[in-house]
Amino acid sequence: MVVSEESTLVDFDADAALAAARDAGEGSVHLCVEYTVEEFRTLYADETTVALYAGDRAEMDAHFEEVHSYVHIDFTEKDLFGEIFRAAGEVRSFVTFMENAALVRAIVGQQGLFLSADPDADVTGIVEAVESELE
Repeated sequence: MVVSEESTLVDFDADAALAAARDAGEGSVHLCVEYTVEEFRTLYADETTVALYAGDRAEMDAHFEEVHSYVHIDFTEKDLFGEIFRAAGEVRSFVTFMENAALVRAIVGQQGLFLSADPDADVTGIVEAVESELE
């Protein structure tokens, strides 16, 4: 089972950003979730991601709800880095590398796009592709 839904939450073109990320990632993007402080919506989850939850969409959504409860940190971190590193310019994205995944969070105001990819993916290319659609 693959999850594929259209964007409804954010003001930017999350569908175009996801398409650009998937093109740039060449098969390495596994998940895309749009989010605001109040809610989230899964735009794409590949078979590998869905399989982590034994194909149970409710279980996957419950886990994503748990993750979403921490989303305020993204916006706090954006403000913090923007304030501390003034000469560096606007904070646009965060990338976290883990053993089995690279996590990308692109931030526009109080809205965001979360993507997961293989840890060896061209994450810079993915971020650049996403950001080109957010401008």
